[in-house]
Amino acid sequence: MEENKTIESPLENGLQEEESSFDIKTIFTLLVLNWQWFLVSLIIFIAGAYLYLRYQPAVYEVSAKMLIKDETNNRRSNGQMLANMQDLGFITNSAGIDNEIEILKSRILALEVVKDLHLYVEYRTEGRITNPLVYKNQPINVDMPSDDLDELDKTLKRAFSFRLIKEDNAYKVQGLKEAKFEGSFKSLPATVETPYGTLTFTENLNLEQLSKRARKAMSRGEAEEEKEKTASWIVTIRSPKSMAASYAKIINIAPTSKQTSIAELTIRDQSAERALDYLKHLAVVYNRQANADKNEIAYKTEEFINSRLEKISEELGTTESKLEVYKRNNNLVQMKLDATQTMAQANQYYGELSKANTQVMILEDLSKYVQNPKNKYQIIPSNIGMEDEASNSLITQYNKTVLDRNRLLASASENSPLVVTYTELLDQLNESIKEALKQARRAADISRQGVEKQYNEYQTKIVNAPEQERILTEIGRQQDVMSGLYLMLLQKREENSISLAATADKGRLIDEPAFGGKVSPKTAIILLVALVLGFAIPLLVTYLLQFLRYKIEGHEDVMRLTDIPIVADVAIANEDAKTAAGIVVHENKNNQTDEIFRSMRTNIQFLMKENDKAILFTSSTSGEGKTFNAANLAVSFALLGKKTILLGLDIRKPALGRLFDIKDRAIGITSLLVKDKIDEEDLKSQIRSSGINANLDLLLAGPTPPNPTELLARDNMRQIMDMLRKQYDYIILDTAPVGLVTDTFQIGRYADVTVFVCRADYTPKSSFGMINALKKEDKLPNMCLVINGIDMSKKKYGYYYGYGKYGKYGRYAYGYGYGRYGRYGYGSSYGSYGNYGNYNESHYGNKDDNSIKK
Repeated sequence: MEENKTIESPLENGLQEEESSFDIKTIFTLLVLNWQWFLVSLIIFIAGAYLYLRYQPAVYEVSAKMLIKDETNNRRSNGQMLANMQDLGFITNSAGIDNEIEILKSRILALEVVKDLHLYVEYRTEGRITNPLVYKNQPINVDMPSDDLDELDKTLKRAFSFRLIKEDNAYKVQGLKEAKFEGSFKSLPATVETPYGTLTFTENLNLEQLSKRARKAMSRGEAEEEKEKTASWIVTIRSPKSMAASYAKIINIAPTSKQTSIAELTIRDQSAERALDYLKHLAVVYNRQANADKNEIAYKTEEFINSRLEKISEELGTTESKLEVYKRNNNLVQMKLDATQTMAQANQYYGELSKANTQVMILEDLSKYVQNPKNKYQIIPSNIGMEDEASNSLITQYNKTVLDRNRLLASASENSPLVVTYTELLDQLNESIKEALKQARRAADISRQGVEKQYNEYQTKIVNAPEQERILTEIGRQQDVMSGLYLMLLQKREENSISLAATADKGRLIDEPAFGGKVSPKTAIILLVALVLGFAIPLLVTYLLQFLRYKIEGHEDVMRLTDIPIVADVAIANEDAKTAAGIVVHENKNNQTDEIFRSMRTNIQFLMKENDKAILFTSSTSGEGKTFNAANLAVSFALLGKKTILLGLDIRKPALGRLFDIKDRAIGITSLLVKDKIDEEDLKSQIRSSGINANLDLLLAGPTPPNPTELLARDNMRQIMDMLRKQYDYIILDTAPVGLVTDTFQIGRYADVTVFVCRADYTPKSSFGMINALKKEDKLPNMCLVINGIDMSKKKYGYYYGYGKYGKYGRYAYGYGYGRYGRYGYGSSYGSYGNYGNYNESHYGNKDDNSIKK
């Protein structure tokens, strides 16, 4: 009954269900039937993955967090509201930290780190397959002078490698690849001249540990033997600039959040220890550069104060000498002056006048410094006693902008947009400072004039004072002013020195660099990919092979190509089941072949209506086995006790006689078709017994006529069929292939069921376009399909036929195959139907058994 579900014309929903389950079922079948290839593929890919993991150098990740300090001292005083908004998170300080991140990633800092740590030299121990990296544990340090390293940057080849071999107590140096040089030495330190410069070899005094193998040898007292063994290293020297560019490229720096000034530094390297050292020293170099930038202001201020001290010291010495000379010339030792209110006021205004003069001098000196073209974009001295707050504020802002610009110039050019912005800002600030100094000078002049006017008024009151008292007072007053200025500048210089000594680092690692583990190669992912590829590639190859086959493979193929019912899958018969006549259906036997034709017989009966008797067999081309299936089905009906006749209507190329091993083939249906009128006696005279079963008769094709199509179209054919329907229970019609000639369409009018035979590994899939068209156009009645030539001894392309449900017939388990029926007129006995119509009786006579066997 399960088979009958296939026989019934399937509904569209049923076809969709079959197609939806095809993928999973096919994949499982492919896996089961080709498990050897899947196993071999998995072994190859997993072994390849293990070899890749074994010899691929590991890459480790190291990260560190750095706090970058915000050194804007007047942030809150100059912009309290802005500072509050930053504290609340409405405005971020990302601009500043972004600049510092770019500086940390600059190649200039990386170059200093590479040079300080000598990272431009790489050591590897030479192995059979791979050369493991060695860091800090090499017995010998290799270096080159800085001039030779700089020359490497100017050449096209920025790196070279050589082999360092230790043999006994001597060392040999051999250049590798394009580096053609050799050298040797016996003691350290040593030098070797090469085309790239001078190599220096020194003992590694920082060697922290020996290899495990060497330590074990020493513990067993075998250190001398270990030393005598040959050791080899591969040393590669690269230009520092190229190494700096590589490190600047692989380091990743990003802020931890928008509200903080903490940056996370991450780097990946084949040596975790080397990555740790790089991050630590990067912080050192960064602070070294930042401190140099910050101290530049202090150095400029100190230089200005020292120059002023020299001038004031000279003036103070001149005043003291003048006082000494005056006293000596006038024999004066000590004078007591009568202090009056007038003198006190004069002294007071004189002090204010001196102070005003000092401010004017400072403003004049600063104006000259600012207007000097040599000092453009240079630090302006600050904190030198100038009282004008506006000028002081502008100078402070100008100095900070100069430092920011200089730091950007370390990693960018003057044409960089950000540098241009800072340059424009400096030009604006310079003009503002000049204008502010002018305004301050005017104010100082006005103030000085007012004080001088008051002072002159009091001076007129003491005109009559003794000349000596007046002169001594003036000299002493000048001395006091110069002393005050000198002491003030000394104090400022000490303050500047203290600030210079108390410079703090700009960046600080808030945590030791953390080891993040191995990031490449990822073992789990590599093994998973190998497992997937090991399974997918053979599956894909099998699918492609199946997809590229243009012939049907079995039941599943036919079901996808058509919805015509399939009544049977006919297997290649076992040799024991065949008879001399090529009939595989036998009486009183229950082998698998008999069961297949019983199933075909039953399924065809389900398709037939009451009083239906005629069953037509055809195919798309020759060699598909329609005659064989028609004959064995006829035997199966005869074994059922039904009166059956088998008609050979392939009159162009008859094969029925050869199948039943009938020698006399001169009689047949063509002898009846050529008559004008026939009766039952004429019909009976052309019918022969099959010799297989008493219920089975044969009506052979007879002699080959020159006009087969016209004969089959005559009314005699209808009369023959009418008479046969009265005499027989079943009429089996073996006709010509419909894909080559039109004879079958003439006979189709008299059939009740059409059995279309296709052959596994023989019938092209394209033939089902014609088969479906015949079904759609109803050119042949009540069509059904038989899949012939299935070799059930093989498993093939995901199709596996098993008749285990038949119990004892399970020993004929089978898959696909074909080609054993040639000697029974089935297969190669058919030639091409391209010569149909040219056959005549003489041609038929030449078709002997030898040609059939061939």
